[in-house]
Amino acid sequence: MSLVSPHAGPVTTAERVVSLDVVRGLAVLGILVMNIVEFAWPDEAYGNPAFAGGCAGCDLWTWYVQVALFDGKMRALFSMLFGAGLVLVAERMAQRGDGMSATDLLLRRCLWLVPFGIVHRFFLQWTGDILYQYGLLGVLAVTFRHLRARTLIIAGLVWMLAFVPIGLRRYQAQCETRSQAEQAERMLAADANATVPAELAAAQKRWQTRAASIPPKPEVLQKELAEVRVGYWQLFRNRWDYHHNFQSSFLYYHWIFDVLGMMLLGMGLAKTGFFHGRWRASAYVGVLIAGALTTAALFVWAMAWQATGFSVVALELRLIQDLTYAHSRALVALAWASALLLVLRAGVLQMLTHALAAVGRMAFSCYILQTVLGSLLFYGYGFGLFGTIPRAWLMVVMLGMSIVQVVFALLWLRAFRFGPLEWAWRSLTWWQRQPLRR
Repeated sequence: MSLVSPHAGPVTTAERVVSLDVVRGLAVLGILVMNIVEFAWPDEAYGNPAFAGGCAGCDLWTWYVQVALFDGKMRALFSMLFGAGLVLVAERMAQRGDGMSATDLLLRRCLWLVPFGIVHRFFLQWTGDILYQYGLLGVLAVTFRHLRARTLIIAGLVWMLAFVPIGLRRYQAQCETRSQAEQAERMLAADANATVPAELAAAQKRWQTRAASIPPKPEVLQKELAEVRVGYWQLFRNRWDYHHNFQSSFLYYHWIFDVLGMMLLGMGLAKTGFFHGRWRASAYVGVLIAGALTTAALFVWAMAWQATGFSVVALELRLIQDLTYAHSRALVALAWASALLLVLRAGVLQMLTHALAAVGRMAFSCYILQTVLGSLLFYGYGFGLFGTIPRAWLMVVMLGMSIVQVVFALLWLRAFRFGPLEWAWRSLTWWQRQPLRR
């Protein structure tokens, strides 16, 4: 007798959890608030507005909002929802009597994202791809799906504490360089003809180079702009090594703690009913208040860093960010989700939630659509706008791209069950061509 239920198959439209789709839609559109900067300017401008893109007036206030409300928060939410999805799929298969096949299905669901991620990064030229990381790290997350909700939540929070020793180690190394540079300066101040030991002289040079890197020299910025304002194959060659590093070494000392921790947290929260809207309203309000306080603290931090001229040698400020970045992101992300879940519970803003739900149902397709639109707008083989639009005006471009995604999702879902890439992913996961048209 077959162990597989005759009713086994992907989730139907009627079985979808609307609240999950709405929150996922927010994550997809919200992630573009930050990604648009990476499309439009060199990578350094993403984290430091003094590098490029504008850091005064409206550009400065745009950065304040980005860093406090969006930077990493939407990606954190997206990662938590991916973990929640793993739990949801497994539970549904168990309910259908197909629990024996859940592990095989979930592993295939994750592993098919790996080739999608490779194509996305190398051939569509998106430097911020997350599909590859989700595919590989999702395999690890699958093995934890049977743990209790509390255990998963604690595991996710503790796992992300890995950034504390990483940040402290980086801070210690930079402090040592600063100390050696100051020692060299004191020696030269006491005697201009003094012979500075080679180790101290090297540290002084490194420190001075680092301190002078912001703002960048015009020739440095122009070189980075020129490397993107080229044809497709030249850009492919220019970014080849960067892509490899991002999907290898960076995966093992950053993403494994960031993405996997958020996935575990999302799996635990899914088991408590958080993303289904099953918590008490007062609990969601509590999360929202905690997120608002965290956002206020991030604003204060951002203003303090701006007061230094966005200096990369403001080590103590950078340490604060390194030690708190993961958990503050998670809290603000959950505050965003709580706000939407309260809106859904109140039954208000239905046009907004309907639009977000459509984008959420087509999250994969809309995520790739962002790359297609962004690359054509900014890279040399498209309109070549890379390095030309200030940070504040990029928000207008982001809004336009978001409207395109919403319209695309709403129109597509009138005729089809899934988004085009969702359909391909489902068909590959189940190894059976899924019905597409309604």
